[in-house]
Amino acid sequence: MPPKCHSILLAVSGGLDSMCMLHRFANDAKEYSNLYAAYINHGIRKDANRDSGLIKKKCEEYRIPFYEIFINPEIFEDNGKGGFEAIARDARYNSLFELKNKLNADFLATAHHKDDQAETVFLRIARGTGLKGLRGILPERQDGVIRPMLGFTKRDLSEYAKKNRIEWLEDSTNRDINYFRNRVRLRILPEMECECKGTINRLVRIAELSQKIYPKAIKILDSYFSPFLVSQTENSVLLRHFYLPAMHGYGELFRLWLGSKGISWEETNEDLKFYEKLQKKASFRFRLGKVHFERKRGFFLSSLNGK
Repeated sequence: MPPKCHSILLAVSGGLDSMCMLHRFANDAKEYSNLYAAYINHGIRKDANRDSGLIKKKCEEYRIPFYEIFINPEIFEDNGKGGFEAIARDARYNSLFELKNKLNADFLATAHHKDDQAETVFLRIARGTGLKGLRGILPERQDGVIRPMLGFTKRDLSEYAKKNRIEWLEDSTNRDINYFRNRVRLRILPEMECECKGTINRLVRIAELSQKIYPKAIKILDSYFSPFLVSQTENSVLLRHFYLPAMHGYGELFRLWLGSKGISWEETNEDLKFYEKLQKKASFRFRLGKVHFERKRGFFLSSLNGK
């Protein structure tokens, strides 16, 4: 839970997890300077008004100001299933941050729980990730996002809801197995848990260990790479007289360090070619995804989208 005497904006969807979060904060409302609740209406579900109606009713009961934010459904046009999920997530967070800033709230709370953490780690492993990605869903982010329910499983929340007679509604899109995350949640992970009991807990443990190891690893890497650092912006890193040691594993460590500076890309077979170029003094230009690399006159530059 966040520190007391702060103002919190709660992102509430009407589902089990967020309604439990709303109830939990409402019970401790006197401990916080202000509590607010927000529902994001994507404009694509016919039953969205049902969800917002429930949340509004409970917020009135708890005496918590309620905000419904509407997103223009046109932003989802001409996008596939994978694209839709990413666009919807970005649109949600952008809208919530805008409201958070308007309300001058200290934190934005989302209701992610342990099962969500296991799904996220599994998905990142399946798609290919490093130590940074293995951290999964962070309990607290630097931008003020907090996850106060991350220590509870879906079963914990179900028992809490039953005990406290909490009303909640199921989002119909959560049963759509055309989305890969839903297939992981509804089929793949339950089957894995059945075949190898404890799978979900082990995935959560991977995230917890990675969250502990990552800052320590970055601190060590900073001591090695920072002496070469000339300047750093949000989208670029400039190094002077930097050449990658011709030793196995140093390329991946450099990639991890760049990621901590905001320069990241999906791992491919092209990475090895990039590491080989870094080991030589010759000038070069190279691109990996949205990241542009260039060495010229002893300076090495990496930047997003070539900026």
